[in-house]
Amino acid sequence: MKRLPLILLAVLALVALGVFSSIVTHGFEELAKAEEDRDSLEQRKIELTENIKKYEETIEAIRTDPAAVESLARGELAMVRPGDTVILLATPTPPSGPSLTGPTPTPILSLPK
Repeated sequence: MKRLPLILLAVLALVALGVFSSIVTHGFEELAKAEEDRDSLEQRKIELTENIKKYEETIEAIRTDPAAVESLARGELAMVRPGDTVILLATPTPPSGPSLTGPTPTPILSLPK
């Protein structure tokens, strides 16, 4: 009888230790995921900063350099100057294959049922 309180105390301590370790383990998992998310966001921030720098350089070039304006107009908008000779190259299109939505062919020979 004297050992019963000690056994109950030991069981209670083990349960408390299990709950505590579960909480701590879950906290470490959340911390690892948060660090991974932070690293991903930092990488995205670097990419966006580089894009902003490129766009700012393009804007500055458009504001100051007429050749840059012409280059963008020709490249992205397919614009030409008066007097330029435009050469259009025809690209052949592959023949269309058999249509799967067309009529169903009738069989030549039918097997008896």
